Amino acid sequence: MQHKVSYISNLTPLRGLAALLVAVFHFEMAIARFIPASRTMFFEKSYLMVDLFFIMSGFILLHVYRENFKDGVGRAGYRPFMVARFARIYPLHFFSLSLLILFVLFLPPGDNQAKLIEAPAAIPTGYLLIHSFYINSIFTWNIPSWSISPEWWSYMIFPWLAYFICQKKTRAIIIYLFFIITAYYSIMYLLPRKNPLYPGAVVPHNINATYDYGFLRGLSGFMIGMIINSLYQSQGWKKAFSSDLIAMLLLLCATAALHYALNDLIAILFFAMMVLSFASNQSLIHRICQNRVLQFFGNISYSIYLMQIFFQTPFSHGYRLPGTTGLGRGKLNIEFWPGLLYCGIYLLLLIGLATLTYNTIEKPFRKLINQNWG
Repeated sequence: MQHKVSYISNLTPLRGLAALLVAVFHFEMAIARFIPASRTMFFEKSYLMVDLFFIMSGFILLHVYRENFKDGVGRAGYRPFMVARFARIYPLHFFSLSLLILFVLFLPPGDNQAKLIEAPAAIPTGYLLIHSFYINSIFTWNIPSWSISPEWWSYMIFPWLAYFICQKKTRAIIIYLFFIITAYYSIMYLLPRKNPLYPGAVVPHNINATYDYGFLRGLSGFMIGMIINSLYQSQGWKKAFSSDLIAMLLLLCATAALHYALNDLIAILFFAMMVLSFASNQSLIHRICQNRVLQFFGNISYSIYLMQIFFQTPFSHGYRLPGTTGLGRGKLNIEFWPGLLYCGIYLLLLIGLATLTYNTIEKPFRKLINQNWG
């Protein structure tokens, strides 16, 4: 597993941006909504940042491990790959879930929704990373961590997916696209989804499946990333998407797709092209992405993503921001300016906590596991 590959630093800030937008999305869901949907749907649709994560994950893994699995999958290659993947995601996941369980014990009793989310019977599915397979009837405990489940199981089969796309590129892309389209269409229109907190509410035709069919959503995004990386191997595709103008247009198109709440698949298409464009760029976009602050946010993005729950959980246990109206998750509202102030404070505290866990949990345990078992 010693093949040297170039580090695609342009994608690192996208990870940081995506993590922060997911944190704002959950602020509005769990703490208080301060941006009316009538003004913009951008933040309402920021659950799609998770799909950007999946796409980048598939892209980066194929970029890094292509040489390891292009000729086959053997024990000598598979084992260190899985150890590296385990070291990347599991220590912080284990820490955050365990700490959350203890944290909840010191909070006042939760509301009825909190009792469903924090059901003790659901704890094992979180530790086993199977909480995106519709085993539970609701998203549980560290709610954002549902996406770590499809991520992990995508890792499990990645070496064979990589081998197939390296050996039979055209055939693999066709089969992967068939799976992707079928999975997304099924999530949006065929599978019997419901809102677990408000069963009578109509579930829109979106791909925001989590605890229920999240494994299909995750694997689909992962495969898109692998397809995009296969295009990235072609100099023609890289040249076509490498300009600053293309990168900015795709970023604006993705933003508009969220703002106007276009079909989720349109946004995902723009995300995929945006990943290809940013990865290919060596001009102004590249220089911007090298900014140390943007790189830092990308580096701590996983900690941002998993630690946000600690600032959200108290608000289902009786705490409320001053000036908040409404009752129930997703139904709490606050005026724009105080809401913006509180959200800014929330993000600053979250970045501080994420910096701490990145340096004390995420990095050290990743290094420890790789050194001893990789």
